[in-house]
Amino acid sequence: MLKNFANYTLSGKLPAFTVVFGFLIFALIFPLSAIVSGAALVLLTLHAGPRNSILIVFACMLGFTISSYLFIGNAPLGALTASAQLLPSFILASALYTTRSLSLSMQAATLLGAIIFVFTFAMFPDSQQFWQTALTPILSPVLEASGNSQEQISLVISQTAKYMNGLLIASIVLVHSCILLFGYKLYSLVNSNIQFDSDFQQIQLGKVLAILALIAGVWGLLAQSAFAGQLCAILIILFFLQGMAVVHTTCGTMTKGKLWLIITYILVIFVPQAIVIIILLGLMETFFKLRQRVK
Repeated sequence: MLKNFANYTLSGKLPAFTVVFGFLIFALIFPLSAIVSGAALVLLTLHAGPRNSILIVFACMLGFTISSYLFIGNAPLGALTASAQLLPSFILASALYTTRSLSLSMQAATLLGAIIFVFTFAMFPDSQQFWQTALTPILSPVLEASGNSQEQISLVISQTAKYMNGLLIASIVLVHSCILLFGYKLYSLVNSNIQFDSDFQQIQLGKVLAILALIAGVWGLLAQSAFAGQLCAILIILFFLQGMAVVHTTCGTMTKGKLWLIITYILVIFVPQAIVIIILLGLMETFFKLRQRVK
């Protein structure tokens, strides 16, 4: 099924536009459809190159902007939404097309996220007030229902607002890196020279990135710095994928490896603490070469 989908996407410019734009529009109703749209764009970029796929990007952005103007009367919102959905996937796919390395592409995603965060921190120093205003109507009813006082509610919202920029950017980095992996998986289905499982299990983000993340984390804890804490979240988030690569490698050596892999994914979806454990596993892999020991 996935192979047929990939072949259809690559069968011409019109099918490529139909898939990328169609799932982008459908994401207004079912947000997860944006993942399929981004993965199709990654597939197209890896197959035809950035010069060809950039035409699809601009066509989809134009179409989404026009649709936004016709249906809700807000063209700038449509242009911004389409850019946020498509451009990160296109940039990461272009990096992978150029480097042919998942590890380097994900390092680029992390550094790009960190640069964007520093830029937004410098340009919008009062963003905490914005987030506090935005979060109040969302979190207040939930916190009130839990029996918290108004002082406690205000404190929780204020503390959460401090870290929202970093958490948002870290989430975007992780989501678009997962989209990159999905698109690369589709590409492996139509290109016999690509071994997705092997390439995924060899993801290595490197000691430099790990040390920077640890320094930012220690800085944030000792100095109680929201800036350092957010920077740490951005630098460390993709070690989750490296940790999952360790899990896949380990399960591949076990008799009931598929069962343990399914259990791991269930824990990741329903138990947030599992994500932290896998991030730590990814960091440990950087320094102790766990995958080599397993093999």
